[in-house]
Amino acid sequence: MNLGTLMACATCGYSLTTHRHGDQIHYRHPVSETDRHPPVPVPAHLIDDVYDRCHICSATHPVWNYRTAELEAQGIGGTREVIQTYNTHWHVCLRCAQHIEADDPDTLTAASAALMGWHPHDPRHTILGMVHRAIVLTRERRTLITTTDWPPATITPDMLPKIRDRLTRLLRSPADLPHPLHTRTTRHTLADDLDRAPLYWINPEFTRLTHDVTGNQPPAPVTDRITPTRSGLLAWPHPIGQHHQIAAVSWTPHTDGWHLLAYRSIGAGLTNDLMPTLRHDIGWLIPTHTEHLPAGTTIDGHHPLGPLITTWLLMNQHMADAVPAKLPKTITKAYQRQQRPTPDVRLVRITPPTTTPTAEPPPNDQKRSRAQPDYRYWVSGHERHQAYGPGRRLRKTITIEPFLKGPDDKPIKLSTTVRILGTRQPPDTTTPK
Repeated sequence: MNLGTLMACATCGYSLTTHRHGDQIHYRHPVSETDRHPPVPVPAHLIDDVYDRCHICSATHPVWNYRTAELEAQGIGGTREVIQTYNTHWHVCLRCAQHIEADDPDTLTAASAALMGWHPHDPRHTILGMVHRAIVLTRERRTLITTTDWPPATITPDMLPKIRDRLTRLLRSPADLPHPLHTRTTRHTLADDLDRAPLYWINPEFTRLTHDVTGNQPPAPVTDRITPTRSGLLAWPHPIGQHHQIAAVSWTPHTDGWHLLAYRSIGAGLTNDLMPTLRHDIGWLIPTHTEHLPAGTTIDGHHPLGPLITTWLLMNQHMADAVPAKLPKTITKAYQRQQRPTPDVRLVRITPPTTTPTAEPPPNDQKRSRAQPDYRYWVSGHERHQAYGPGRRLRKTITIEPFLKGPDDKPIKLSTTVRILGTRQPPDTTTPK
């Protein structure tokens, strides 16, 4: 299931806050409910210009969701009484969250008012200060926001050990994560398994291949025949998927199948003085989709986990090889000091073409060879009766997973579109800089 989808109001373009009441979900406008039109919630990617900023300072992307009591500001004067009703969910950026966690509403107000250009003697400054004080005093536990559309990070192989360490720290942290990752036992189990899991980095050429063929990938059962290892964390250098949001996926054994988590990455979007705090507290990856897949579950290329399954299928048919990455000495020495095993990082690349020339058939050979297709295409999974035993007289049924068929140097047929991949480059076993 998705760990939340960013919803926005189709009328005004403002991102909406999500309120769960049992199985029901309601959406509200941020900050103030007074004099607002009713929200018209739609997925944010359907709106060209979505306003998704910190509810406190409006300066940058929100990171945490603070829940408070319902706040009201009452103004008395003139001929009428004015009552302003506020939201109970506050999406807060990293800088404002630091002031809140320090129980410092005065600095929070001063910073926000300065951005608005409000003088300390301005009545609006006074009202803002009261609201901020109420937020600090009545706040409950904060929850990580997983729907913020962050600029993505570029992931390299040597980053993976630190990315994993920050991810496991986040899973073990006291910060709340959206349902169903709010359960401490589940989060600690995932973190413990990830500590020991191999790390896979898909090189750019293989990432392009996966992107090109995922949409047409036929249904495939997820079994231990296609999973490269019992558990693992796999990352692409750039986001992949239908909306280019998946940066990495982890899988861990669970009951009769696997627990899978898909992540978006966090790249730029903050000032330099805040990036160290972001990397320390959260890291590079934010979970966006979680799912328990019983063994045999069928997934096609349109599923949120489609890019992972496509990657596994292509690896399983030996279109790619995984070679150990050469990590910088600073990483290996740091692990040695901590008495931890050196991270198992593997570079996944398209298998280099063979250099062995194909033998020409004799001129008098009367056998006809089957014509080679002039493109590559998906073949759906199926069962085959395989001969075995003495004289190959016995038969057994084997399962063939979906595979990409056709010569490696031919373009890929995608429905009615043929897309040609870039020129294959010689394999590179060094770590990219």
